[in-house]
Amino acid sequence: MVNPKTNPEPNNAATNKPKQGLLDRLMGLGAKPPAIEIGVMQFVDAAGVNHERALVQSFNRMKGVRTKIIKAASPIDLEEDRALQLPKACADAFEVLGKNNLDLVIWGNIPEPGTTMYIHFVAPPPADEDPPGVFSPFQALMLPVGFDPAVLGGLLRATALAAVHTKNIYKEQFRRMHAPDAIEDAGTAMQLLPEDFTPREIASAHAALANSLASFAHLFPGTEIYQNAVISYGNALKGTSKTEAPINWAYLKKNFGMVLQSLAEKNKRDLDNLELAEASYKEALEVFSLETTPFPWATTQGRLGDVLYRLDVVSGGTDSIKAALGSFQSALKVLSKKQTPNLWSDVMNNLAQAAQLLGREKNNKEVVERAISACRSALEVRKRKEMPLHWAATQNNLGSALFTLGHITEEIKIFEEAVEAFSGARDVYAEQELTRMVRVTEKNIARTEDRLPSKPGGKGDPALWWMEGENDDDATNIAASINGAKIQDPPAGDK
Repeated sequence: MVNPKTNPEPNNAATNKPKQGLLDRLMGLGAKPPAIEIGVMQFVDAAGVNHERALVQSFNRMKGVRTKIIKAASPIDLEEDRALQLPKACADAFEVLGKNNLDLVIWGNIPEPGTTMYIHFVAPPPADEDPPGVFSPFQALMLPVGFDPAVLGGLLRATALAAVHTKNIYKEQFRRMHAPDAIEDAGTAMQLLPEDFTPREIASAHAALANSLASFAHLFPGTEIYQNAVISYGNALKGTSKTEAPINWAYLKKNFGMVLQSLAEKNKRDLDNLELAEASYKEALEVFSLETTPFPWATTQGRLGDVLYRLDVVSGGTDSIKAALGSFQSALKVLSKKQTPNLWSDVMNNLAQAAQLLGREKNNKEVVERAISACRSALEVRKRKEMPLHWAATQNNLGSALFTLGHITEEIKIFEEAVEAFSGARDVYAEQELTRMVRVTEKNIARTEDRLPSKPGGKGDPALWWMEGENDDDATNIAASINGAKIQDPPAGDK
């Protein structure tokens, strides 16, 4: 297990997260930052004995986290079929969450023979985000009754922190501060699971660890945390039945795909992990559906579209572009500008990239115009003041699409609009001191200006080159850059 105590990367500029030292400044003013509030519902076995105290004690040494016991029994009837009760039980736990103004509710039960606790986690969902490691509401972490909070409690702590989604910058800072210790303790706990644990119980522990690793991997340098998440997801899937627990299985498949995609994006020519991510997303979509699970279905479609697009970028082909566009269009059946503006704008931005690539390869004016329209739609949400780096990424996409359209139509005005779009992106990257992106956009500007009458003796017909960049979670997605090669005419009849 990698030592997660290696200092996490701040990554503040790229993700618009609170800067390091925010809590220190608040404490310097004499104010007490708000704690992460965790409610623990009562866990009562068939003999009527309460066991929730061990859950509460697992968090005793975590400063900035406050727990309390909710005086209500877990909403599972031991006499009834547990699987059939889960939807109603989850809804009841969400009600407890809202009534008590909590960040997380831990609930569950102790079925016969009374030796194992089935522990569930309910938190306000990331309604306009699609972070890795999101828990299925039906996924349970299974721990032995009477477990030692100082030992196996590490797995519970890591799982709880990963399950929390908060918009409060102080709580998020606490969450990040605790992540290295929590992940290390969870790795230790995995080595101390009871020898008589069933494959299903062991799989539940691997699923919890995998989700925790996936949730926090972006905070750490390198890829080792991601690699460990891949291993843990593989172990979790071995013990999770698609037939018996389809939703849990589908969430694991989606999260597995997201980790593989992240690894592929860190290794710019990684076709293998992109193909594995594609397969994992497609398997998740065998369970998720527009009718029964619209939100995870839509976000998985969006992720699949991005992977299909990237596969063609890396391979230099266009075999997957039409499928990518189809996936983006599917995602937009659920994601909307009004209800989920951030996710909607992400998909619109990615759709623009895919349409631009297809339009360029087919020399198709209408498809490129669609890409331009999608960019401008995304910019209705990605405002420069509120989301400067996302705005710049889409401006760069827009400039690239306009350049392509200018090549097709040979209209000087369109090249001028491309220069304006690239210049806006360049200015933001300069403000943020992102020197690599400044160089990329300045090269784009220079190549585009070569097509203007005021720049005689230019380089002829520069081609569009889709570069591989970071994803939009880092807000430095490179849509396109321009090099000096000549655009090839499409084959006859291939318009």
